Amino acid sequence: MKRNALLIGGFVVAAFAIAIAAILWLGGNDLFTRQQKARVYYQGNVSGLSVGAPVTFRGVAIGQVTDIGIQMDAASLKTTVPVSLRLQPSALRLTHVTEGKALDLPDLVQRGLRARLASQSIVTGQKAIELDFLPNTPAVLVGGPGAPEIPAVADRFGALIDQVANLPLHDTVADMRQAVQELSTTLVSVQRALDGAQGVLAGAAKELQLTGADSRKTLAAATEAIRQLQGSSETTLRSITQLADSSRQTVLAAQPELQRTLVGARQASETAKLAMERLADVAAPGAPLRGDFESAIKDLSQAARSLRSLSEQLEERPNAIIFGNPRQ
Repeated sequence: MKRNALLIGGFVVAAFAIAIAAILWLGGNDLFTRQQKARVYYQGNVSGLSVGAPVTFRGVAIGQVTDIGIQMDAASLKTTVPVSLRLQPSALRLTHVTEGKALDLPDLVQRGLRARLASQSIVTGQKAIELDFLPNTPAVLVGGPGAPEIPAVADRFGALIDQVANLPLHDTVADMRQAVQELSTTLVSVQRALDGAQGVLAGAAKELQLTGADSRKTLAAATEAIRQLQGSSETTLRSITQLADSSRQTVLAAQPELQRTLVGARQASETAKLAMERLADVAAPGAPLRGDFESAIKDLSQAARSLRSLSEQLEERPNAIIFGNPRQ
């Protein structure tokens, strides 16, 4: 009997020891470390946030959510969602602070510590609480009793979600449906225009093909005419070349006679020049021959007068040449 009681007692002690070990293993060292409690008050929707959600500081887990409640003002029906947090001071080491000392959350809040909801997964919609220093954001404190309060700030995408929620989606969808219908009508019109243009292009292609055939014929005729003109030009060029050669030979053959003719002409020119110079000497005032010429001219003038008077007398008296001129 005593032996059975001893076995039962040993089994109970072993089970109790296993339970304590399991609690220590599951809880880690949290049971023996100092923890810091805090609270955040949200004014809006916290869907996706649940108890046990992590609390992070720039991506590093420093705690978890322990409780989520609802506070409602009976008069104004204003609802606030208090979220209790449990922070591990050992995960957030502050320099110049005694190790193991609790975090001075009010001082950190004054220096810009804020809490906001952050999405853990877009697929599942789970959220966590992210702590960070945002000194340029206002600190809105509700001032509830209990643990120190960390001011809440709006989610990064909260404003965008609110704007999307306020968009007139029904009117936008109706406008999009109308735009799609107009686009479909326009596409039908464009298709009809393209079909007509295709027919016009086919006719134009046929015209171009016929025009191309005529152009090829014209080009062939022009080529033949150019070939004939080229042959005629070559014949004419050969004739001109032969004429030039004949002219060159004729000039070469007549060159001695031309040279003699030029020499004779030059000599005649010199003779005529000499005669003109002599004539100028004779006709010059005061020249001896000029006086003789003048006397001869006077004698010739007097002889001419005598002949004139003789001819007049013979006309009046033809026999005067026989009987002479009777004296008066």
